Amino acid sequence: MNLFYLLGSLAGIALLALLCVALFGASGARIAAAHTLEAYLAQILPHFRVRNIALGEDAKAALAENDVDGTIHLVVAHGDGMVARKLSRPLLRAVERNGAVLSLSLADFTLPRAALILPDSAIAAAWEKKLWGL
Repeated sequence: MNLFYLLGSLAGIALLALLCVALFGASGARIAAAHTLEAYLAQILPHFRVRNIALGEDAKAALAENDVDGTIHLVVAHGDGMVARKLSRPLLRAVERNGAVLSLSLADFTLPRAALILPDSAIAAAWEKKLWGL
């Protein structure tokens, strides 16, 4: 293989990556607001009515409790959209709280971990208690 072709290919890939960052940004998806999260959940879950929402400070993850049946859903900003998981005892392996940060370990190879940075430790403690009660 010619070194010139290798270097040219690497430069082309780097140029395409920089073009994508320039056009679309490097920050990734975000959960803009609670009403955006509520609209997304209502779209994918027809009988979903929000009882309580905890939106992470970094807008990368959120927890939403369904008023209809009390289920809790984890929503994570991923790629250019959002991904939701209905949390249950088989799926939720562990919940750890460090101040206002909740760390969730899931039995899901596509989403093994999620972290929520909540506004204060009291809110994090309340959600930790709800999650352990699943």
